[in-house]
Amino acid sequence: MNAGQNTAYVLWMLVSGAAMGTVFDWYNTISGGFRWLRRLRPLCDLAFWTAAAVGVYLLTFRTIYGEFRIWTLVLLAVGYGLYRVTLRRRVVQGAFVVVAVIRFIARLVRRLMEIAIVWPLRLLGRSMLAIATLLYRAGVAIENVACRIVAIAFAVMTFPLRRYVRRDALWRKKLASWQEDFWQRASNWLTQSRGSAR
Repeated sequence: MNAGQNTAYVLWMLVSGAAMGTVFDWYNTISGGFRWLRRLRPLCDLAFWTAAAVGVYLLTFRTIYGEFRIWTLVLLAVGYGLYRVTLRRRVVQGAFVVVAVIRFIARLVRRLMEIAIVWPLRLLGRSMLAIATLLYRAGVAIENVACRIVAIAFAVMTFPLRRYVRRDALWRKKLASWQEDFWQRASNWLTQSRGSAR
């Protein structure tokens, strides 16, 4: 192995450590900014560490033919430390800006959807309710007029028969008398049949 390969190995491991720190802070900050993404954080961690391990292995394979050295972990830690000292604050601030932009866009989209869909539906519902109320009131008024007309027509048509349907009509008195007589006889018969059964 020559010096060029060793130099490439050292530089790639330092860059890998810094890149791992950048990606971790980036997705950790963004996923922490949203409730629904916090539930996905374990999956993101698993994907991150799997991708980081594969990436480090591919870089060691490319630079020093896949020979894993203890210095690999040390160089990754040094690269992460350099990232932490130099770029971490800017990366985290950038992630917070991304969170703020995503929240703003989400609020804007929600507001536009509300204006484009919810408000017209609400207006349509209120309009339909107002029209239904007016139609109901008009229907009640028409029904009252129709009932009044029918009542007048019925009164006119039944005028000749009115004397037969009055409360003091002769046939009503005869019917009431016949019913009273019938129930009196039925009562007497039941009383007699009960007495004879003893």
